[in-house]
Amino acid sequence: MSYFTFETQGRVEFYDCDPMGVVWHGNYAKYLETARSRFFDLIDYPYSAIYSDGYTFPVVDLRLKYISSMRMGDEFVITTDLEEFENRIVHSFIIKCRDKICLKARSVQVCLPDGSSGLSFIMPANFTDRIRLIIQRAEQ
Repeated sequence: MSYFTFETQGRVEFYDCDPMGVVWHGNYAKYLETARSRFFDLIDYPYSAIYSDGYTFPVVDLRLKYISSMRMGDEFVITTDLEEFENRIVHSFIIKCRDKICLKARSVQVCLPDGSSGLSFIMPANFTDRIRLIIQRAEQ
């Protein structure tokens, strides 16, 4: 189930590529982080607000399935779905370029209160309230 879907656009830059002009595999994680950061901006709860509220949301699981290569200069779209948000944040991603799927991915983030080494299995109210508001707006 997807609670929230959005798209992020990008372009493959020279510095993202290996000597053959193909995106180096590790840079896909950077593209996904850009999409996650955009998600937090869209719900008006950017990383700076997360830190101000006394939390971090580390990525604890990241799965990537490479399907088709992207090359220098390619423009791409990342479609991001929010699948879970109450106990952890689960996003699924599809990166498309030239109308082809290049990557499928999934990330899991958890809530870590400042100064704690233990995870919180309940997301902060400032976060979940914003998600619920977006869901309500979409249903109207």
